[in-house]
Amino acid sequence: MAEVITVDFAKAHPLFVLPAVVLLPHSRQRLHVFEPRYRQMVDRCLAKGRGNMLRSAQIALAVVEPEAIIDGSWPEPAPLRDAVCVGQIVQHQALPDGRHDIVLHGVCRARIVELEEPDGDRLYRQARLQHLEPPDRAFPPMRSARRAIREVMSGPRLRRMNSIRALLDWWSREELPTHAMVEIVGDAIVRNECERYRLLEEPDPWARAKILRDHLVGLDRLVAAADRQRSGEWPKGLSWN
Repeated sequence: MAEVITVDFAKAHPLFVLPAVVLLPHSRQRLHVFEPRYRQMVDRCLAKGRGNMLRSAQIALAVVEPEAIIDGSWPEPAPLRDAVCVGQIVQHQALPDGRHDIVLHGVCRARIVELEEPDGDRLYRQARLQHLEPPDRAFPPMRSARRAIREVMSGPRLRRMNSIRALLDWWSREELPTHAMVEIVGDAIVRNECERYRLLEEPDPWARAKILRDHLVGLDRLVAAADRQRSGEWPKGLSWN
């Protein structure tokens, strides 16, 4: 039986801050770590995790407030949005010059309750976090939400997209709980940062399912509008892949 990854909310978690990357639970994010503060963070995180990889090798991915970003830059310390995703380092490659390539697996959503700025020899920020969902929560089957989302994804327009067809194969696997599938499909389909953050900050699984369904309905309408246009007039970036 696979061991359950736990998160210790009694301790502060290191914060990896990015401007437009939103990690969702059950999804994965590759990171190339090159800044000295984050290199130190990963070094220390991995050192602690050697004795307990199911808890200690964890980093919270935080998002810069969009209003603070001007021409791709933001003030330091960066103003942060409240919601974060605690991620587990599940892959790691140390590079010769001290950089790291890592993969974070999203474990749970949380919110920042107290920031701790760099202190002493610690170069990075960390934060006290609060779980956005009770850790022992039993998720409902959400059968009606599952049917509603499958119906939109199975429509004649969205099924033409390779990514949707692949996700439908996963969606049909009843052993995969609906709340987890919403996260997986949301990560694959929802690319807009604001909508991804809505999924992250929303503690109610039913509300997250509605956000995803509304996004898919909007995507379906976009494809329908593209079908009525000549290919040269398609909205920029539209692809069946």
